[in-house]
Amino acid sequence: MKSFKYVLGYLLLIQLTMPYLIPLDMVFRDRMDYSLVKDNLYSIDVILDQIDLQIKREKLTDYIIILGDSIAYSGPGNAKQSIGFYMQQLARESSPAHPCQIFNLSLPAMQTGDIYTMLLKLDQHHISTDNVIINVNYSGFVDREPSPPSVFWLKNDLKYLDKDSFNRVLANLKANNYKDQKDLEFKVHQMVLDNVEMDRYSAFIKKALYSRLRELIGASPLDDALGDARPWFEKEGLRQILQQPEYLPGFSSKAFDMSINNPQIYFLDKIIAHQQKKHTLIFLAAANETLMRDEVMAPGYIRNLQQIDHYFQMQEVTYLNLQGKIDSNLFSDHLHLTAGGYQGLAQLLWNNFEGGAKS
Repeated sequence: MKSFKYVLGYLLLIQLTMPYLIPLDMVFRDRMDYSLVKDNLYSIDVILDQIDLQIKREKLTDYIIILGDSIAYSGPGNAKQSIGFYMQQLARESSPAHPCQIFNLSLPAMQTGDIYTMLLKLDQHHISTDNVIINVNYSGFVDREPSPPSVFWLKNDLKYLDKDSFNRVLANLKANNYKDQKDLEFKVHQMVLDNVEMDRYSAFIKKALYSRLRELIGASPLDDALGDARPWFEKEGLRQILQQPEYLPGFSSKAFDMSINNPQIYFLDKIIAHQQKKHTLIFLAAANETLMRDEVMAPGYIRNLQQIDHYFQMQEVTYLNLQGKIDSNLFSDHLHLTAGGYQGLAQLLWNNFEGGAKS
């Protein structure tokens, strides 16, 4: 009985202290760990909890949240080749004593509905959205027939954070084989598993221990790159690959529906309303004009870009259209950049965000 009390006390001690003993860089370093998050979306809440703890512990008032898809995430390179990493360097150079903190919460395949939901999750975790950079893509405005879904990662979160928006896009989600999470399942996870710290942090701890073991045996460090980050012109046959059906719809020159019947506009309106009177920069990612010349020079494509520009010019946000502003040699493929490309993009975003956060 006595040993049971010791074990119980030990477990209680772990439960109470673990979030305060885990360093932020074990769960978040320059960007979220895609390999962990994709297998367990609840780990996003662990990351947000740790960011909230750091903000409170260090009394941070100057920090920038980055939200977006694989462009903002900065694939296919690794975290040290990402805009989050490069912007943090710029922040340290700008203010060595008290640098603005950069939290890149982007994920590959994140849709505009996910970005809106993430803003609601940040509110839920008491993390300010006063300073936010968001990336959107031309392909996000293309008619969804029905793919991709308007909310890819955070469907269940949206259901509980904004049920009206969830119900509005439910038909699109069901058409993309959405499996509804039952209320009981969600509540059990929320009330039980979400409150067991050993379970919540276990994947992060295992990966950290594995990384440390590799260091001890002299193995190369883990690399979180998602693919081949070489320049596009070194990749044989890339143009032919990009002519396949899964890529070309993203460059459709069919006239965009710029009403709220388009889920992209619906969620952008929700994002902009949420960010009213806040410091928000939205950038439209560029396409590789050399590799995709036929597509981006099509009259319909150009008209659609003008429609996007017009939409954002009517909004109370800072808007940056990057089309034609990035050297084609800095692309890794049709949309993603090399390390040098992301470094240049980080500088561009930093400059257009007026050198940092507004407290």
